[in-house]
Amino acid sequence: MTKPIDYGDLEFTRPAKQIKAVNLPAVPQRILDGMKQYEDAARGFGTMGFERTVKDANGREVPGGVIVSHRPADAQVTQLYRMPTDPSSTELNRLTYFDIGSGRTISQFCGIVEDDWRGTRRRGGAIMVMDLTGNEHFQLWRYWEDSISDQVLPRVEGELDNAPGTGRIERLTHDDFRYSSVLISQSDKFMAFSSNKENNEDTLVYVTTLVGSNTGSKADASPFILSSRLVAPSTGEGTTMYYPSSFSLDDKHLLVMRSYGSAYTALYVVDISGEEVSPPKLIEFPGATEKAEDTAITMASFSRDAHSPHLLYCTTNAYGDFSSVIVYDIDTGSVTHVTTPSAGIQAIRPISWETKDLAITSDSIVFTANVEGWTSLFVMPLSGSHKNTVIEVKVDWEGGWLTFHPNGLNGKPNEMTLSLASYRSRERMTYLDFAPLLSNVKRDENGDAYVLASVSSYAQAAPPIVPGEVPPKLIKYKSFDGLEVPAIYYHPAGQSQTPVVINIHGGPESQATATFRMTTHSYLLNELKVAVIYPNVRGSSGYGKKYMAADDVLKREDSVKDIGALLDHITSNMQNELDSSRIAVSGGSYGGYMSLASLTHYSSKLACGIEHFGIVHWPSFLENTAAVRRAARRREYGDETIPEIREFLERISPINNISKITIPLLITHGENDSRVTVHEAVSTYKTLSKNVHTELIICEMEGHGYKQKSVIEFTNAAGILFLERFLLSKSNL
Repeated sequence: MTKPIDYGDLEFTRPAKQIKAVNLPAVPQRILDGMKQYEDAARGFGTMGFERTVKDANGREVPGGVIVSHRPADAQVTQLYRMPTDPSSTELNRLTYFDIGSGRTISQFCGIVEDDWRGTRRRGGAIMVMDLTGNEHFQLWRYWEDSISDQVLPRVEGELDNAPGTGRIERLTHDDFRYSSVLISQSDKFMAFSSNKENNEDTLVYVTTLVGSNTGSKADASPFILSSRLVAPSTGEGTTMYYPSSFSLDDKHLLVMRSYGSAYTALYVVDISGEEVSPPKLIEFPGATEKAEDTAITMASFSRDAHSPHLLYCTTNAYGDFSSVIVYDIDTGSVTHVTTPSAGIQAIRPISWETKDLAITSDSIVFTANVEGWTSLFVMPLSGSHKNTVIEVKVDWEGGWLTFHPNGLNGKPNEMTLSLASYRSRERMTYLDFAPLLSNVKRDENGDAYVLASVSSYAQAAPPIVPGEVPPKLIKYKSFDGLEVPAIYYHPAGQSQTPVVINIHGGPESQATATFRMTTHSYLLNELKVAVIYPNVRGSSGYGKKYMAADDVLKREDSVKDIGALLDHITSNMQNELDSSRIAVSGGSYGGYMSLASLTHYSSKLACGIEHFGIVHWPSFLENTAAVRRAARRREYGDETIPEIREFLERISPINNISKITIPLLITHGENDSRVTVHEAVSTYKTLSKNVHTELIICEMEGHGYKQKSVIEFTNAAGILFLERFLLSKSNL
């Protein structure tokens, strides 16, 4: 268990709500005012998917809308909204109003048809997954509206105050464990979820009944405690991490994935039809060319077609370096390759990039491909004249990152929302009906099928566009060992030689994409005329498993050398564009570690650094991170309980090389962070500030990443002020 933080003799100021700071100058109002248009543009619109269409107590159909997440200008945290599916409507109705004074996060809003847990039918609404303080101890909640339910319940003990919203929110779990991965069966009768409630360490899978539950609870004010049965228990060997993936159409089987880490997952099927649950049965793909421990399965789903319930679809890199879409026949044990690009394998349409975001409807499969940080959308119809043809959907837009949500559960499998994010605009919502496009399928010079698609925008779910935003440019450079490292590069319009900020993503298995941007990105480019580079150092996802594994354990500092190579590349090859005497480095989480490690190795080549909730001491990070995460993190970073590994981790930890940092550093950290605990930030400040100018911001009621308006706006402005003083100025304190 993490020890309470000892701040000792640190003298805090409180310059903003939920902020306490040490050695931080006053942030000028001009920066806060100047950031406003960029803050407003950054408040994009995400989607939680479609609500379910239901019937009210009188039998009238209540169509499900699209659930949208957005932080309004006057709210401290993100709220939920409903808008009609029809993009010609401009309605946007706010559902949630509660502000509990914290960085709480709603990670899922999973629509359901009904439940009868309290002996009466609560129709529509959703199961929510939400934490309260930013510590990621997510709980399960029931959202519903009395207007379509059979009976109006009295106010439930512990119910959240959501006035003036019409929706009500009741807590279903009442502990300090973690709940996630809510999954509703196609019949709408069952719900699966994962939790570490057995022992706080193993993440296991549970199933509960939504309809016909016979809980014995009444429609009164007493709190309801959700009951469930364990269907994927601990293996008893190390830490078990199971997650539900898909119910079969007949509700008799459940796909579960066991995660050993980001690079190794296994797929199992569980027979849940009887009173006694069978042990999970491992699914092994025939002819797999990769070792099991080097194989990841990122998404898996049973068929949604009643004529082919024996098929399951998944994305896996079991047959090569990239994650590809395959179809597995449970009856015959055979595999059909949809996008696998490996030599010797005949695929319907080989795609030599990572495939992602697989969704299965009764009519088609939908997925995306990550092409060097830009998204391409694909659909494969399962019937009709284009059956089993992989068709690229070329959306008419400027390009960037795209995610989708089909409306298959409401009987409209070709209808979907697209969330589009690009250099011009943060996430905005659009609508696409794929069916009409099938009448005009074209072929390119390689014979590959595609359609041209115009999307309809939801005007009420589009953030403002800042004029003059700069498009990204893909650059590549060679590292110390000849490895080619890609990076996303932005340069201020009309400028020649400019200062530059190198921003390093976290993960480490994340990726800087065409829309990955630090929170101060646009202000830096447009107001300060500072360039920004987002490198995808070895260990990043999106470039195959070999690239992602190239920084594992004892190779950790090879990724730091990739930053050194970038510094050399700037000096040698970009001298007409960038000022190599004015380079800053920044990053969050693992990117925070990379920033600190870069400062210990390359202070002489840098002007200053910013690190957000970064790792400074590997052994203590692994010991203090949440128990449920520890095994997977040890697989990536190394097991600190092994003496020779611990010796290595001690040697590369920034805190043990702090004397090598000779330039100013700004540190920010969430006080409730359960991944990288705030101890890391405090120890860094106390050690480094003895000899080097250091500033510290502690964000109250925040976890791993910031959710509150006051915290986001203040830390952004403080970062701008820091860069003005130490990057733009030729003199340091």
